[in-house]
Amino acid sequence: MAKPEDLNFLTFLQSFRRGALISEADDRLAELVDALEERGGKGSLTMNMAVSVNKAGQIEINPTVTVKVPARAIGTGIYWANHGRLSRSDPNQTDIEDYIGSRERAAE
Repeated sequence: MAKPEDLNFLTFLQSFRRGALISEADDRLAELVDALEERGGKGSLTMNMAVSVNKAGQIEINPTVTVKVPARAIGTGIYWANHGRLSRSDPNQTDIEDYIGSRERAAE
């Protein structure tokens, strides 16, 4: 039979380190929601509890709260391949300066 001092899961979460676990989870959730509002996409919040028995026979619980926020988009760059290198100039398009020079030479 459960005793008044026995903790169910919710009571454990609320009482762990005087509310530090709930506070940490709340902060991480706010971080995730802010990122979703700013960037859209998907994210996740994960709570993990490592549980072990120490040498004295006590249960040790080491929780962690992690958040995965959507990546911030940095935009797209357009380049052309040029013999294993990237180029900002289209190799199939004549450079305007070359075009003007060829017209000047033709006019002479």
